[in-house]
Amino acid sequence: MKFRNIFWGMILILIGVLFTLDNLNLLDFDWYNLWRLWPVALVLWGVSILPVKHIVKIVLVIIVLAGSVYYMMNRTVQWHGNDFHISYNYDYDNRTVNQEFTIPYEDSVELATLNMEIAASTFMLIDDTFALIDFEKRGSLINYKYAVTQTEASVDIDIYIEDDVVLRSHSNNRIAMSLNPHPVWDLQFEIGAADVEFDLSGLKINDLNVEGGAAAIMIKLGDEYYDTRVNVETGASSIKVKVPEESGCDLNITSVLSGKTIRGFEKIDHGHYRTENFDEAENKIYLVVETAISSCSIIRY
Repeated sequence: MKFRNIFWGMILILIGVLFTLDNLNLLDFDWYNLWRLWPVALVLWGVSILPVKHIVKIVLVIIVLAGSVYYMMNRTVQWHGNDFHISYNYDYDNRTVNQEFTIPYEDSVELATLNMEIAASTFMLIDDTFALIDFEKRGSLINYKYAVTQTEASVDIDIYIEDDVVLRSHSNNRIAMSLNPHPVWDLQFEIGAADVEFDLSGLKINDLNVEGGAAAIMIKLGDEYYDTRVNVETGASSIKVKVPEESGCDLNITSVLSGKTIRGFEKIDHGHYRTENFDEAENKIYLVVETAISSCSIIRY
């Protein structure tokens, strides 16, 4: 028996069982947290090409899958009671949890830091508010909380998802958020199972860090700050970054099993690109992108 038949057979059986139990409402499966396991695909692929006997490969695959299943059962699965039953009226995801909140802006604030989780949502971020942050969510299930720490010249904001919530990739949530364009921003986003659009063209961005999995991410950068640092790490995602023609941009990109499109840059070295106007541009963007099993597009506008 060929190893690849056993390998793909076990993978398909595992995925099929999870989907079946989820569709029958016998469990709630947390697809948001599951994206963190995407490197397992690389491990399994590596095992499949090892020059060892088939029995060794099978043992390694079983160990990896057993560890993955253990993680999923303890971190991403919520069973519906102890008894076997099927309920066709379960509508937990259809509960409406709409939210709105505003964090006021004070003129003394020069630096603002935002840390945020985004999951199971369609999310849009723009630069159009007199407040520091305007937040509006329409949809189901997910409830966000926030904490603010402020000094005279700086403010730190944490926006996070309420604990003990089972997130499902098809949860119907739409989030619109606006940031004030006056302070300099440091932004940190963790994204899973979401469709995200960041229009940062009118913001002064000092530092932007994005970690994403099972997501579609669009980032539009601006020419509002002299030194912008951007780091993007994605797995099993689609990412598009737009860089303004006025800014000089230095790009370092690492891609594993990923497709990439780069336009408006000159190649300096393997994985290293730079815009023609980098040396003379007044404002500069330093962009680092690391992707795996993803599609990536870096273009100028």
